[in-house]
Amino acid sequence: MLSIGARRTATVLQRLPSARRLSSVVQSVQSHENAVRDLMQDYWAQHSASGSIEEMMLDNDAGKIEAEERQEILSMLPSVKDKRVLELAAGVGRFTGELCKEAKAVTAVDFVQKFSDMNLEANNRHGNLQCLCADVTVLEQRPRSHDLVFSNWLLMYLSDEEVQRFATNAMLWLKPGGSLFFRESCFRQSGNAARNINPTQYRRPGAYTDIFSAVTAVEDGTKYTFELRRMQPVQTYIKHKGNDGQICWLWTKVALE
Repeated sequence: MLSIGARRTATVLQRLPSARRLSSVVQSVQSHENAVRDLMQDYWAQHSASGSIEEMMLDNDAGKIEAEERQEILSMLPSVKDKRVLELAAGVGRFTGELCKEAKAVTAVDFVQKFSDMNLEANNRHGNLQCLCADVTVLEQRPRSHDLVFSNWLLMYLSDEEVQRFATNAMLWLKPGGSLFFRESCFRQSGNAARNINPTQYRRPGAYTDIFSAVTAVEDGTKYTFELRRMQPVQTYIKHKGNDGQICWLWTKVALE
């Protein structure tokens, strides 16, 4: 599915020869996505001065709800005991340390170097943590190398095309029976931090459900899909902020009959 800008470009070019038109559309999409990544880099450069919880949650009142919210999110996950976990948009590691306590191995990824460094410093004592500074849109992982792919506030910073590619990658990275968990801000922002720019995409929940439920992959002759196990709002945000747009999804990679 092309973004609005890409669709407009495709319409303008519809009378060009097909090969030339296709090349132009691809270049337009790539240019659009590069612009999105640059904008996101600028956005987080404005919110990474101290690496505080308030910056991570983009909320000046984050300290009042962070512990409660973190435990609620963790309670939605399947057991990670002796499992391999890929944590994306890990930030300074407010979930990483908890995951490391039971997991066999945790790979924590964030595209802000300062955050990755702070995460490693805070949680390297567990002895099972690898921190990577990388952009998830170009991240490479071995197929079937993780039992859980976990993210908290990631996909809302990706374009529609990038979300679709991530869904495909997550399927490939997970072992059969593995789980995918993500939490996103839908409809509106979660916190009250001032934003000079805000490139976040506050999608409707159904947009994510549609994308991930449509993903399939064939591995060793077996066809896999994502089965939705859980979809619910974060109660901490409803309780303290009256915000019912903080939505969590839990999927399992299952073989189709």
